[in-house]
Amino acid sequence: MPGRIPDEHVVTFCRTDETMADATAEYLLGVIRHGGAGVAVVTPAHARQIDERIAEAGFDPLVARAGGGYVFVDARAAVGQVLPRGWPDPGAFWRTMSPVIQRAGHGGQRPVRVCGEMVSLLWQTGGFAAAMEAEALWNELARQYRVGLLCAYVGTPGAEPDPDDDLALLLAAHTRIAVSP
Repeated sequence: MPGRIPDEHVVTFCRTDETMADATAEYLLGVIRHGGAGVAVVTPAHARQIDERIAEAGFDPLVARAGGGYVFVDARAAVGQVLPRGWPDPGAFWRTMSPVIQRAGHGGQRPVRVCGEMVSLLWQTGGFAAAMEAEALWNELARQYRVGLLCAYVGTPGAEPDPDDDLALLLAAHTRIAVSP
């Protein structure tokens, strides 16, 4: 995985579900190809599209899942667990995501990359403040476990962030920014 730091936090803005699946599959395959683990915290519809791209790259998604090298977590279910009262609960976040990362990384023995759309789902429903809090939790998880993160935003948010403040905060939470066609 040349050119990447272990706990990088990248954001990509995608116009379509297809470009989101392309970006996610490329990011996760970057670690899967080298014996690491890719964790997709995405909707089931996006998981199916990512599976197709992983298969096109020569990897059987079912075999990769069975070996723990490719993990799917339903983003909507995770949001429900992490935001039990409409706001991110740090304890719930760690109880939900930490075991996934530990298992995928074999307790720190192999590199892990996560692509998530939990924050995007919050942002799309107008929950920008909750999305920023979730970003902070993901940042801490990345630092603690030294995992790479790709936050994928599809389409446009339900409530536009204040361009002078909120979007700048979102972008500052990431080490690299990409815009997909």
